[in-house]
Amino acid sequence: MAFDHQIDGTELSPKRLTKWRFRTRIFMAWGHACAYCGEGADTLDHVLPRSRGGMTVEENLIPACKRCNGAKSSADWREWFMAQSWHCPDRVARIDDWIIGAPQTATKPEPDP
Repeated sequence: MAFDHQIDGTELSPKRLTKWRFRTRIFMAWGHACAYCGEGADTLDHVLPRSRGGMTVEENLIPACKRCNGAKSSADWREWFMAQSWHCPDRVARIDDWIIGAPQTATKPEPDP
């Protein structure tokens, strides 16, 4: 694929492709699973909601299923998550690591013994 625009000999990517790559990186880092419940993720959730000053950056976006994303809405993620009967300390730790930019693996957390 050739592009008309170049900077120092490097081709620019169209905005749509860049957005797709950005979103795909996040989904792949979480194994396409909801960061909250572990089901299949089909949306990205702003950990700190945009309405509260959250930015659309990788460290503030996690995959979420529509159910969790809608239920959390603009609530504080930790307060909302801890109120769920199915909350998981391993998921809390993984979300915390993601927020601070710690390296991630595409594995799902092990179930509690």
